[in-house]
Amino acid sequence: MPVLIPTFTTAVNTWQCDENDHLNVQFYTEFVHEASAHLLHRLGLGPRAQRAAGLIVRASEDHIRYLREFRVVDSVEVRSAPVQLGKDDVIFYHEMRNPADSSLAATACRRFASGKPWPDEFRARVEAARIELPGSARPRSVGIPQLPDIRFDDAESIGLITVGRTIIKPAECDEQGILLPRHQFARYSDAAPMLWNHFGFGRTAMQERGEGTVVVETLHTYRAWLGAGNLLVVMSGLADFSDRILKLAHYAFDAESGTLAASAEGIAMKFDQTARRIMTFSAEDRARLARLKLRLFA
Repeated sequence: MPVLIPTFTTAVNTWQCDENDHLNVQFYTEFVHEASAHLLHRLGLGPRAQRAAGLIVRASEDHIRYLREFRVVDSVEVRSAPVQLGKDDVIFYHEMRNPADSSLAATACRRFASGKPWPDEFRARVEAARIELPGSARPRSVGIPQLPDIRFDDAESIGLITVGRTIIKPAECDEQGILLPRHQFARYSDAAPMLWNHFGFGRTAMQERGEGTVVVETLHTYRAWLGAGNLLVVMSGLADFSDRILKLAHYAFDAESGTLAASAEGIAMKFDQTARRIMTFSAEDRARLARLKLRLFA
């Protein structure tokens, strides 16, 4: 019977944690990246095998659910298995646990595309190792409906605001010179203070009141691969909301060509750092948020 395979271990460092004193969301994406590389190897398609087969294997989508916090010096263990195989794509499932108590901290599904059919030996190994995706790892609040593709020139009219203008640096790229998924997601994470300020909450005032923010689920779609030297513009806004939840939308564009490089959804909440519980938005908050909701599906 197929089982989850150990694919990654590490410990949480101080520099990986955010203002809420827990592991920043970008590093879950990095753990998925490294675990996926080891799982590809276990299934017969490590880096050398990919080169020999003439394959270029790249991530096309990440879905992550954040269930428990990782904090400084916590140990991290990732176990993985394939859950779906197509002609030229495959989905890997990853469980991230704290081995100190075996608690499940996050689940992730990464879809890879190869651009050409998989070798027969790889297909056979995937089928032998494939497991059923646990129901608890399926999308809950993202992807329904999926974010639409938009043009750079239309972004402001939809209600998106510019939250980041950066240059992709060589240190942010993989061995093929392509921007790593972690650094793509880091753009969204770094933009969070500006976005919350735009929503009228004021991150500085929130911190003074002992209020933070937490993300519980994300869906990332990688649409065009950029490399070192490319100029990146990130535009974000509010896709939807309820009395406790904000559904964030992020779009990343190549500034020179206007190409849509990536998009992401995030389910975010206000967090009482003292009581360690989710907060409810006031009637005034909800009225303000309604005015800021994006016009994505008109």
